[in-house]
Amino acid sequence: MTVWNDCQCMGEEATKTIQTRLHVASGKRSWLHDARLASREIFNDTIRLTQQGYTRTEIQEAVDRDDFLRNNKCAVVGKALQTWDSYQSLLDWWHEQHDPDGGKPTPPSTDTSGAYPLVMAHTEGYRLTVDDDTNRVQVRISPKPYKKVKGNLRGEQDAMDKLRDAITSDGVDVGQAELLYRDGVYYLHVTVTREFDVPDPDNSDTLVGMDINERTVALTALDRETMRTKGTLVLDYGRVKQERQRYHTITKRCQEHGKTSIHRKLGDKEERFTEWVLHRLSRAVVEFADQFSNPVIVFEEMSGIREEIKYGSYMNRRLHKLPFHTFETFVSYKATWREIPTDTVDSYYNSKTCSCCGERGYRQGRRFRCPNDECDVMQDHADRNASVNIAWREKAKLDGNESDYRTHKTQPQVRLVRLSGSGRVSRPTSSRSLAEQGVLAHS
Repeated sequence: MTVWNDCQCMGEEATKTIQTRLHVASGKRSWLHDARLASREIFNDTIRLTQQGYTRTEIQEAVDRDDFLRNNKCAVVGKALQTWDSYQSLLDWWHEQHDPDGGKPTPPSTDTSGAYPLVMAHTEGYRLTVDDDTNRVQVRISPKPYKKVKGNLRGEQDAMDKLRDAITSDGVDVGQAELLYRDGVYYLHVTVTREFDVPDPDNSDTLVGMDINERTVALTALDRETMRTKGTLVLDYGRVKQERQRYHTITKRCQEHGKTSIHRKLGDKEERFTEWVLHRLSRAVVEFADQFSNPVIVFEEMSGIREEIKYGSYMNRRLHKLPFHTFETFVSYKATWREIPTDTVDSYYNSKTCSCCGERGYRQGRRFRCPNDECDVMQDHADRNASVNIAWREKAKLDGNESDYRTHKTQPQVRLVRLSGSGRVSRPTSSRSLAEQGVLAHS
């Protein structure tokens, strides 16, 4: 854990989901299966009653059943209501669009044949303890009244260490858990919450500017004192856009032939894939920032940008489906967990302004060209150039200085990482290697 000395800190809570595998030692696995089927029925009834205008109290009374633990029922109802509220928010946004396309949000899936995660509260629906002799995390689950399933949890070393710390520490709260089943294995996802002393951005020594667009995330770390570059990295997540376009095409063609049921199934797959990529991407961002002394991660202020940009239906769908806010949320809570502050600055013309001389330049794909003949930079990687400008604006904001801060020279070569299913692969994403390196006019 990072230690911060002589700085003003602000307490912030962060919640982390720890994924583990469940090894059943006693009790019947069929009890877990039956409980998940009961969860599906309660979820479906909650969605149906919500549509009919029932209140939460009325819903909990209506879905009460003798073969299901009451505390677990309340947790499943709460998760179902959260799912419905998220759908309503997305639907309201869709109705506000001037030219909505065929990608109308669909209601939560109420599949009658499949199971649903069993949602449980700690010490009520399930309980975790640490065995002093084996150091294993023991679990006791109550899938039915007076029925207990006992076992232990297994997972990655780092995840299990965090879970043991949460169980034994007074400063960490163990929250709800979800029991899932996949490919013959039961999984228990446990949420833990703790408070962190996150430093104020004004106490940062390193400014990490982050530029996000529909394909890449560019990061540049600048020393706040000298404004020299400490490191730069470009992360490629273009597969999200590709997969979303593929799912949209499949769904649209199926709908044209009256096959509407596939939309929900594909929508779930798309959402899971996107979330998986964003988690890996946000983890890489925080790890990059954490290697520098007292960093602050700086985002562009994106609120309202979607309302200001109006294209045709195709470009609007591409723009509005980009998970900018979700990604920033993932980065923020992972940064909080490592006690790294975050901040925002204006987004205007960051990608079209030269990070060396401040001249308004030209962007052609991933290549940025500076028209100033006296500037040290002829061209640069456009996304990295924008990330440098974001870091400069953060310095001006923290110092309370409106002067036009600029770098001293061109940035070092970009290290580009593509996130893929087989892990990180360092390879270029474009044949324009010149644009990826940045070029000195006088070299």
